[in-house]
Amino acid sequence: MTNDVPALGLRPVHALLKDLDSRGMRLHSLLVHRHGRTVLDLWRWPHEPGLKHKMHSVTKSFTGTAVGFAEAEGLLRLDDPVLSFFPGRPAEPGSDLLSFMRIRDLLTMQTGHPRGLSGATTRLRTTGWADEFFEEPVVGLPGRHYQYNSTTSHVLSAVVQQATGEPVDAYLRPRLFEPLGITDFTWEHDPEGVASGGNGLSMLPRDLLAFGVLHLEDGVRAGRRVLPVGWVQKASALHVRKAVSGTYNGTEIVPPPPAGPEDEGYGFQFWTTPDGVYNASGIFGQECMVFPRHDAVVVTTGAMGDGTYHDLPGMLRKTFAEAFGDPAPDPGSAEAVREWQARAQEPEGWTDTTVCHAGLRRTYDFPENGQGLRSLSLDVRDDSVLVVIEDEQGRHGIEHGSGRWVRQRTGVSTWRLHHSYQEESALLLASAEWLDRRGNEAETLGLTWYFAESPFVDHLTVRIGEYDVSVERSVNINSGPTRLPSLRGTRRA
Repeated sequence: MTNDVPALGLRPVHALLKDLDSRGMRLHSLLVHRHGRTVLDLWRWPHEPGLKHKMHSVTKSFTGTAVGFAEAEGLLRLDDPVLSFFPGRPAEPGSDLLSFMRIRDLLTMQTGHPRGLSGATTRLRTTGWADEFFEEPVVGLPGRHYQYNSTTSHVLSAVVQQATGEPVDAYLRPRLFEPLGITDFTWEHDPEGVASGGNGLSMLPRDLLAFGVLHLEDGVRAGRRVLPVGWVQKASALHVRKAVSGTYNGTEIVPPPPAGPEDEGYGFQFWTTPDGVYNASGIFGQECMVFPRHDAVVVTTGAMGDGTYHDLPGMLRKTFAEAFGDPAPDPGSAEAVREWQARAQEPEGWTDTTVCHAGLRRTYDFPENGQGLRSLSLDVRDDSVLVVIEDEQGRHGIEHGSGRWVRQRTGVSTWRLHHSYQEESALLLASAEWLDRRGNEAETLGLTWYFAESPFVDHLTVRIGEYDVSVERSVNINSGPTRLPSLRGTRRA
């Protein structure tokens, strides 16, 4: 946190931090820019400022920005038919309405589809992800009805690739990322090499802040125009007066119940409000919110569950409207925020660091199962436990510290509990703790995996028998199940 914050009142900020903690809405970072500088920079262990974070549907706003560049360069027009970028793909029988769909209908998610599709299902496909969009029947005239749909944004990415000859991430690199000094980012691609349009971008929170500040400054950075003239106004305009994102039920995106949370409106891949505030938003608490009237931008990353993350945009709008409106110094609140930051940066501890079964080495094999787990080996040492897992992704050795965290990278299978994301090399902090102690020994080993560049924290409970083992696995948050069924393995001779 900066020592001098005259552009920001901290009493509402402290109230927000307490509210988030009380509701279990885990905040990973909070950055605030106002009047040309960063006035607040908070982060929680282990999500250090120099680490990327998965941004989920914030990706959509970057995909929309690529459309703006392509339009400015004369490579497409917003009223171009979508099918004109997919030669040879005829409309499905009975789906003549698809021929009326324009690029602007993709930008505003008014495609005429009756349901929304999530990246959690799209990422499981082995063919091009745009296919899922075109397989869905169009039942309404495009441009009339809003339906949040991540696959719609992926089709936008495919359109840009068709128009420019390169994936969106490569297209944006010299136009957007390099002018902003953004060099450390990754962007997921589908099996056909199309950058994921709806989610899959990972970047530093401070780089997401730079993206928001660029919009605050009408597309100009350090006196140099970066975004096309007029694009910020187009993207942030209230094209859809009332937009509801809904929730993912494991198959499709459905609207919330009548009493559930609602979003204000929608622009071109940005959420918008009548008072001019607009934001790029991602599941589990990723936000980049622009406050034009207050000359400010707020960025958050986090791990917030299904029942809470929909509330975050409204909480941020309320908190910072108050914080920007009354920036008078408040020593008590400033000290409280500093204390929150000091606590948040401390690594999580352990209730017991005693090592049991030092020298134990065993391997267990598992019958065919729906989790892809084939074998698990334990090598218990004086200050760590090496766990070797063989699954559908290969063989993975993960070292777990006892009373400490071991930082490493792994490609262990995660997609069943991580919103269908599967990384080839995910940054992981791992620790082990013996549970259910009886005397000087314990038969239950608890393993914790912090995926430091994402919202996910996995917990494994390994119950060790003389001749067999059981493994249970859960995760802090997910769009689907947060716990997998227990598996039992047999000790290898």
